[in-house]
Amino acid sequence: MYIDASQIRKKIAEVETETETTVIFTHEFVRYSKATSVYDKIITTKAKLQAISDAIAICSEKALKNSEIWVYMNSQMTLQRLNAKSNVNAKLFDDIRQNLTNLRQNQCQIRIQWISSRKSIIGNEKADQLVKSAAQELPVIDNTKAIIISFVKKQICKETKLQWLNVWKSSIKKGTQYQKHISNVNLSHKSLKEMRKIDRLTFSTFIQLKMRHDYFRSYLHRLSENNSNKCYEICNARQTSKHLLLNCRHYRAEQIKFKKKAQLKNTDTILTLFITKIERIATLEYLKNTWITTRKWLLETKE
Repeated sequence: MYIDASQIRKKIAEVETETETTVIFTHEFVRYSKATSVYDKIITTKAKLQAISDAIAICSEKALKNSEIWVYMNSQMTLQRLNAKSNVNAKLFDDIRQNLTNLRQNQCQIRIQWISSRKSIIGNEKADQLVKSAAQELPVIDNTKAIIISFVKKQICKETKLQWLNVWKSSIKKGTQYQKHISNVNLSHKSLKEMRKIDRLTFSTFIQLKMRHDYFRSYLHRLSENNSNKCYEICNARQTSKHLLLNCRHYRAEQIKFKKKAQLKNTDTILTLFITKIERIATLEYLKNTWITTRKWLLETKE
C-alpha cells in the first residue's frame, strides 16, 4: 500500500484562503481513494498523518487473517512525528492505536516504511499522480464547523498587516530616523527566534528602547518626572538611550564585549541595533547583563 497527501488552494466566497486536502491509497491492482475538504490552512504533514491513520483503518477492516501488510510513504518528517507523538492529534493517535490492536488480534503484521520520492517506484509515482488529480477535482465545501483557531489567527494577522501597510504608505510623517534605514517595509506576524527565547523584562526593555521611551533620565526629564537629564555619579553626560548603550562610563567592560559581538561599524545611530540580527542578539544580551532602563535600575541609580 502506497499513501500520499496533497493540498491546493481554492476560493470560498471569493476568498482564496481555503485548503483542499486529498489522501490517496494504492495497492497494486486495487485502488482506494479518499478526498477530504478542509476549512483550514493545514500543512501537508498533518494531511499525511491522517493518511496513515486512514490506511491503517482500511487494513483493520479489510485485511485477511495472518496477513503481512506494508505501508509506504515518502515523508520522513511525518513518520518521525508519528514515532515521537509530536504534533499528532490525540484522537488521531488513539484511532491508529485501536486499529493496530485490531490487526494484532487478527494476527496481522503491519510495517510502515519510508521510501525515497527520488526513486522511480511505480506505486509511489501512481499515488502522487492520483492525489494531485483528485485534489483538483474535489468540490469546494464551505464547512464552517471545521474552522480552527489557528486559521482565524492567521486571517487576523493578514488583515492587520494589510491595514498597517496602507496607513504607512498614506502617511506623510513616517519618521526620518527609520526612513534612512528602511526603504521597503515587510511585516511578519511571526516573532523572531531570538525574541522568543528571552525573558519578559528584557523583551519589554528592548521594545521600549527601540521607541526611545523608557526609564532613562533624558526622557523622564522631558515629562517632568525627573529633576535632571544627566547620568549618575562619575558619568555626567546626558543620559539618553544611545549613551547608555554605547558610551556610559559605568558599563565600559560590558560595552567592549557588546560592540565586538554586534560588529558595530557606525556609532552615529543606534537604530540598527534593533533591526539587524547580529546587532539585535548582542543588544538583548547587553540589556540582560546590565538591566539598564528598567524601573529597578533607575531607582538604584538615583542620587
